Amino acid sequence: MRQRMFDWIIALVGLALCILVVVYWREWIWLAWLAGGIAALFFVLGCLDRGRRMLTTSEQVTRDVAGRAKQLVLLNEDDNEISRWDLTSRISLVIGRDVGENQVDINLDNVTYAGFIDIEHAVLNYANDCWYIEDLRSENGVRVQKCGDARQYRLAPGKPCRLDVGDAIYIGHTKLQVR
Repeated sequence: MRQRMFDWIIALVGLALCILVVVYWREWIWLAWLAGGIAALFFVLGCLDRGRRMLTTSEQVTRDVAGRAKQLVLLNEDDNEISRWDLTSRISLVIGRDVGENQVDINLDNVTYAGFIDIEHAVLNYANDCWYIEDLRSENGVRVQKCGDARQYRLAPGKPCRLDVGDAIYIGHTKLQVR
């Protein structure tokens, strides 16, 4: 913002100098051309910077809308979809197993490795336009594999991890993907 204002100020000063030279000092006409050229240059730079900022802002809005997580998908060993949960219009979801009177939002009671999943294993929270996952001090932990990264990162209990579209979540030995 400061650079843009600086460009506009220089353009206006150059234009004022150009007008002064033409009106009062005709023998210094080369100075008028120089000042006019400088004013035009900084005017164009100010306009180009404004257009670039607008394009960047537009691209950012498009990326944010396209990059928002809308679903959590349960995957099998071959990365085929088994089940899915809608994340839109939700702010918090508990991941675990429905046992007795305990009810969770994402029930993994019927998965192959359900024995490795605690009743309340993890929680997904939506804050500041992002989804976060947090381990609820589970016995077998929560791991996150960021999109495009081959490593899995084990979460420390009570330390939320930001999730992006394409990230994989491992609850015990069960794989979920953010889409």
